[in-house]
Amino acid sequence: MPTHPELLDWLATELIAQGWNIKTFLKELVTSATYCQSSRITPELQERDPVNLLLARGPRYRMSAEEVRDQALFVSGLLSEKMYGPPVRPPQPSLGLSAAFGSSLDWKTSEGEDRYRRALYIEWRRTNPYASLATFDAPTREVCALRRPRSNTPLQALVTLNDPVYVEAAQSLARRMAQNCRSNARQSHLRFRTLPRPPAT
Repeated sequence: MPTHPELLDWLATELIAQGWNIKTFLKELVTSATYCQSSRITPELQERDPVNLLLARGPRYRMSAEEVRDQALFVSGLLSEKMYGPPVRPPQPSLGLSAAFGSSLDWKTSEGEDRYRRALYIEWRRTNPYASLATFDAPTREVCALRRPRSNTPLQALVTLNDPVYVEAAQSLARRMAQNCRSNARQSHLRFRTLPRPPAT
């Protein structure tokens, strides 16, 4: 049974009162305090609503494939803020394969700032998708995807350990911390700021 029957009734009457305007109705939903609340949980909320049936907090979800990559580049200070322009080809592991129709189709890594542009600008090929994004459940774009699955596989951990983009991001982050922080305690504090939790005491 619904946990908020009065709210459902009110929403139904609001939709009718707005002349069945779906755009206005959706705007009202997404600007509501319930929709915009944080996913952080306090002990009191955990005790009162352990499985979030009463919508005491926002839902937790993993970032999309593009967001995972962009976040790693942003934290490391490598993310390019350049906008628009042609698609880019960031570094990816060499598979030792050559295109059957000539070298013009082979993946040649972009130079300079284009290596670190947002994932939105990555060239996407259905015949040879960007492996890092595919591992984090990016759609293949062969058909329209209404919802992305969220899998958890060991391959995702291996991507963040071995993919050239994440290796360069980790190296850049380490350089930034070494240059900006003289004490080990400050470096440790900054390392934990990249994680979604505080250090254990």
